Amino acid sequence: MKGMKIIIAPLVMVFAMTAIAFGWGESSPTAIGMGGAYTALARHHEAPYWNPANMGLSDTKGFSISIINAGFGLRNNSFSLADYNKYTGKFLTDGDKNDIISSIPSEGLALDVLAEASALNFSVGRFAVTYKAFGASKVSLDRDPIELFLYGNAVMREVSLSSTRGEGYGIADAAVSYGRPVIAFEKGEMAVGASLHYLRGIAYQKIIESQGGIVTTDTGFVGSGNMTLRSALGGSGFAVDMGLAVRFEENWFFSAVWQNTYSKLIWNKDPEITEFAFDMQPITVESASDSAASDSLVTSSDTTYATDSFSSDLQPVVKLGIARQYSKLTWSVDWSQALAPRPGLGLNPRLAAGVEYRPIKQLPLRAGMAMGGNQGAIYSFGFGAHFGPFNFDLGMSNSGSPIPSHTKGAQLSVGMGLYF
Repeated sequence: MKGMKIIIAPLVMVFAMTAIAFGWGESSPTAIGMGGAYTALARHHEAPYWNPANMGLSDTKGFSISIINAGFGLRNNSFSLADYNKYTGKFLTDGDKNDIISSIPSEGLALDVLAEASALNFSVGRFAVTYKAFGASKVSLDRDPIELFLYGNAVMREVSLSSTRGEGYGIADAAVSYGRPVIAFEKGEMAVGASLHYLRGIAYQKIIESQGGIVTTDTGFVGSGNMTLRSALGGSGFAVDMGLAVRFEENWFFSAVWQNTYSKLIWNKDPEITEFAFDMQPITVESASDSAASDSLVTSSDTTYATDSFSSDLQPVVKLGIARQYSKLTWSVDWSQALAPRPGLGLNPRLAAGVEYRPIKQLPLRAGMAMGGNQGAIYSFGFGAHFGPFNFDLGMSNSGSPIPSHTKGAQLSVGMGLYF
């Protein structure tokens, strides 16, 4: 049972279809298609993911319901598909090896996975009820083992494992949101809004300590190390968002939101600490070929014990957005600043811009780009097919390059809904 928990938890965190794309709203294809510049434009049941105050504006009316929305993003900080195709199966020269190592930052090879899914969210006028599941996972691996693999022990004498880090979680979220107009003025209005989220933890896992390494000699290897992992398989908590929205000169929109103004989740179901350790005696060709001694050359152990419940919170983010609507064209710009780091989400500010063009009313076309944050530059596009009350939308983005073969990550979101 102990081993199963160690295996199941990361699988839930990575593959449970779940904001955050890097943030809340990963399952909004309209937002993804516009580069994430959607804070001032989100309406109806999508508004709570971006700014609940938008529901207090007079252009949010009637009833809407989502059928299903889903989004998934995967990114690394080092290699593109073109790099993989270039080096796979090739005899690597010293120049190739240097290029591969120089592509990996000094802090190591990092992989981010984020996902979100929702269904049957609905809004009635200024009120909305939303449900979703979301997850994020980030793993960072030392660069030393890769250098050892490429260069051999003649160059890499010491291999550190102490920078290996990882954290991930899966959470279900049910929220109620409300927006209310507070000021009306000539050609404009102002509204405020808030969302209250009930959070249900699915799984949590974090490497809280990792140390050790391997030393290579002319004839073999020797080393030791240990890693401490904290995990849990359930919990609960709450989060609050607050926002402000303004419409002025009829078709200009400004939006400000503080997502996760307060958030806290107590992980109290099966909280555990697992300690892994290994010890490698000098391994040489002679010792490895000695069948009597080879079984004792590498020893390892793992110990799991129950621990007290612990808490985590969601990343607090401040977002500002401005948008302008014309008869067939809409543009939008967002600025966001995270207030604390989380898996897949850094502290650097992020700027996003997007456009939507409707050559015909039923066929919106979208494009956008964003830069900053820990994702670097992204380039996105999307489209919709809107017939009567039925809307279908799709959004895609590439990380690092608009050319798919040179991207270091990709994101896809699809959604269907009814608007009355």
